[in-house]
Amino acid sequence: MKLIEEIIDLLSSSEKNLTTALMKTKVLLHRLGEKELLEWVDGELRGYPRVDNLPDYRILRVTVRGDASNIAYRYTGQILPTMHLDKKLKKKLETTYLTNSIAVIEEYAQDDQNLQITIAPEFYKYLSQGLGNDFQIERAWGQHSAGAMTQILTEVKSRLLDFVLELSEKFPEELQASEMKEHSKEVGVSELFNNAIFGDNATIIVGDSNKQKITNSVVKNDFESLQKSLLKNGVSEAEITELRAAINADAGSEELAKGNFGSKVSAWIGNMVSKAATTAWDINIGAAGSLLATAIGKFYGF
Repeated sequence: MKLIEEIIDLLSSSEKNLTTALMKTKVLLHRLGEKELLEWVDGELRGYPRVDNLPDYRILRVTVRGDASNIAYRYTGQILPTMHLDKKLKKKLETTYLTNSIAVIEEYAQDDQNLQITIAPEFYKYLSQGLGNDFQIERAWGQHSAGAMTQILTEVKSRLLDFVLELSEKFPEELQASEMKEHSKEVGVSELFNNAIFGDNATIIVGDSNKQKITNSVVKNDFESLQKSLLKNGVSEAEITELRAAINADAGSEELAKGNFGSKVSAWIGNMVSKAATTAWDINIGAAGSLLATAIGKFYGF
């Protein structure tokens, strides 16, 4: 599929094409009818409006540094002690949340060793308490490790590349535009996206910003691990027994050979999503399909 190949070429290039690749991914998801997956893409392109849905690779630990002086001496750019601080305050000062757009991160990466995170003056008195000999803080800032911005760019590029590489194997080159949405549902694009972008222990963000914790601890061909994962997410033992029967019934089917769920398992997933819609299964409906398809997909090794 041409658009997928274009994104792969952009991400594989040594040029700075990440913003363009994200733009094309946004177009691709629209064409596939997967608009609910756009929140991550938009977050990277525009910046994240809130820190509560910020990916973990954008949460950085910083070293607190500062200038301090007393009546006789003055020291600049020193690492400041923080062990005496309240745990909440220590975490606040030593953590920064990068909500900026990927374009801004790319600019930061040009000289991220000198990038400083400002610490407000109201915290200086608490930092001064860790110093002896009447030293007082004149100025303080946080500084992350060298290469932190480059690492964020690498994470975004790597995760996006994993996704489009998976897509390239499942979408034929001759696929017509009118067939894209139907084929997207058949191959489980949303599950491929969530696995590639968020990985194990993912917090899946659906369109209305509701969240559902999904633990991807399923081992290929190990039904016991699949059962444990589903039980943790509120699926009953009776429903899991039905799933086992569906998996056995689909064994050797043509759909499985093509890397798709068999008819019996697909019907079981559809039934469970219907239960989520009627609150018979206590889970957000926007996450139900992803949770089931992700877990069962890992069982099959998709």
